Amino acid sequence: MAAKTTTTDAVKAIHYLAAALKAPRITESAARLADQARDANWTHEDYLAAVLDREVAARNASGARLRIRAAGFPAIKTLEEFDFDAQPAARQQVAALTSGAFLAEARNIVLLGPPGTGKTHLATALGVTAAHAGHRVLFATATDWV
Repeated sequence: MAAKTTTTDAVKAIHYLAAALKAPRITESAARLADQARDANWTHEDYLAAVLDREVAARNASGARLRIRAAGFPAIKTLEEFDFDAQPAARQQVAALTSGAFLAEARNIVLLGPPGTGKTHLATALGVTAAHAGHRVLFATATDWV
């Protein structure tokens, strides 16, 4: 029977394995979550799920930031910042677009209106929403396409 691994050996192994997996948040959260797991009597599975959840959440957030940066937005805008009081009819249509169904169907969206009505804001906000959902986005104006 093998000797019981010491805590120091386990921590070293976690650091090595996290580096080998290129998963740095595992190293950052493993010790803190181990203390929390011991205090709350978590199962090994609960502890592992919590550590991996932190890694996946951090990767998703990092990926979204990279996709947003690569999109080339003129400014970062969100739907929460949009003034629907100025465009009340758009609220329901935009809410339907936030589901991303148009992306799954590979359908285009065309935003039309006079200057200052929020077309660029809505396009950017929908792009940011899509980037957070894992889609790659590229912002371009009609002039850019011509």
